Amino acid sequence: MNVILISLCHVMPIREFFLNEKNYSNTKLPPGSIMFPLIQRFGDLVRKLWNPRNFRSHISPHEMLQAVVVCSKKKFQFTEQGDPVPFLSWLLNSLHYTLTGGKIKKRSIVFDTFQGEMVIHSRKVPPPGERATGEEFKTVSTKSPFLYLMLELPPAPLFADDSDHNIIPQVPIYKLLEKYNNLTEIEHKTYDATFLRRFEITKLPRYLILFVKRFTENRFFVEKNPTIVNFPISFDMAEFIETKVSDKYKSTEYNLLSNICHEGRAKGGTYSTHLHLSSANQWFELQDLHVTKLQPQMITLSESYIQIYERADFSVDPNRMSPYSALIP
Repeated sequence: MNVILISLCHVMPIREFFLNEKNYSNTKLPPGSIMFPLIQRFGDLVRKLWNPRNFRSHISPHEMLQAVVVCSKKKFQFTEQGDPVPFLSWLLNSLHYTLTGGKIKKRSIVFDTFQGEMVIHSRKVPPPGERATGEEFKTVSTKSPFLYLMLELPPAPLFADDSDHNIIPQVPIYKLLEKYNNLTEIEHKTYDATFLRRFEITKLPRYLILFVKRFTENRFFVEKNPTIVNFPISFDMAEFIETKVSDKYKSTEYNLLSNICHEGRAKGGTYSTHLHLSSANQWFELQDLHVTKLQPQMITLSESYIQIYERADFSVDPNRMSPYSALIP
């Protein structure tokens, strides 16, 4: 949980909104809802973290973690290490649900910051020996919002090389992002049919979250793919979207803000966060109470799991980043 909380607290629109308690203190929820402590404790955490008069160099997220346990109905426990991806998805959707008073179709600072849109083009593959005729084999296009993009790694090698060494494979992030260029078809199987899908991004989010699918779980064990993803500190999404979409934005370039990585075995291991502090133009590695300076060249050598990128046209002027901006003097 810690790696997700510390990363979200450094997303500027989220930080600015929760610094001012008046932005959410009058939120009305449906009768019987237990979700209000979530935004209340998250706001407290943000203000503690960014308080320039902190006496101690560290803060305790205990109240926030207690709220997570209660609001998630014990789905997430701070006494056990869990997967940060399900927690991130739950937290973003729960914050949005609470801030909108249970009216999920309304706008919120969470969806304004992280939500993008895509169109999924899907067509059914005919059985072998049959022709693709009829309505069921036509391409169907559906709009779908997203809070993060999942990147699928190629399978890791099963056997050692000629020197009896298991070489850790590497793959560029651009190769993984080709999934969303509206050209690559991805096979999707159901219990009775096979479909080919193309993903077309139609709206870029202000902050882009990428999730590298490293873990696969079956009935017996959890397996980790150790493939290293080669990624730059900044990259342009223009080559993965249509020109008519990129023309809507002043910039389609994204700068890395946070890189959450996993070290060790699939069961257990440790999570740490590589975080960029723009005011000092310095990268730091955070793992629990340990904070160390980090060279940018070392970030790309990690087993990256979750990344948060900031769009360049929103990193220049903070006052343009959100209609809910509420800086406290």
